[in-house]
Amino acid sequence: MMVRLFGVDIPDPNVKPEETKRTKKRKSIRLFGQDIVPARRKSNIKKTRSSLPPLSPALLPFPLVQMIHTMEGKDLLFVIRKILERSDTAIDQNRFFVPKSEVLWGLLSEAEKTAVKDGRGLGVVVVDPRGGKYDMKLKYWKSLNMIVLNSSGWRKFVKDNGLKAEVDCAEVWSFRADSKLCLAFNVKRQLLH
Repeated sequence: MMVRLFGVDIPDPNVKPEETKRTKKRKSIRLFGQDIVPARRKSNIKKTRSSLPPLSPALLPFPLVQMIHTMEGKDLLFVIRKILERSDTAIDQNRFFVPKSEVLWGLLSEAEKTAVKDGRGLGVVVVDPRGGKYDMKLKYWKSLNMIVLNSSGWRKFVKDNGLKAEVDCAEVWSFRADSKLCLAFNVKRQLLH
């Protein structure tokens, strides 16, 4: 049964509304010809690092920008943001997993992709927020289906920058210097609650 109010049909609140595809799973009412569904409660499940909301990348620090300029870097492009995990900062692990690396993979030439996949790795220069340079290798680990940045250069990078797991957030940028792929890391310390 409908009640007409100001020329609009309103369902009688005592009559159970018809279920539609959109409202089968959650209780709803039909008001002014539209299904009204109550808002979902927020989940108490902790969000994972990969489910962080997209944010605009932070401005790059001056020493980092200056080093990119000195290297005559071109085609600067934001690649990923990641909160560092224990495995990224562990002294015995020597590597940084590059999550969701579609952007990075898309930047590689066919020859570079082959070098990354075949185990030799692709030599890259990594620039830290202070403008320091590190030689590293970009490799594909088939067992984990991930691109990894590794070498003793990563261990030195972690030590020199005092990186902390679960506290520091790395923003990775790519650029080319003399047509060679380079990566710039901007590291931001997260506020602890």
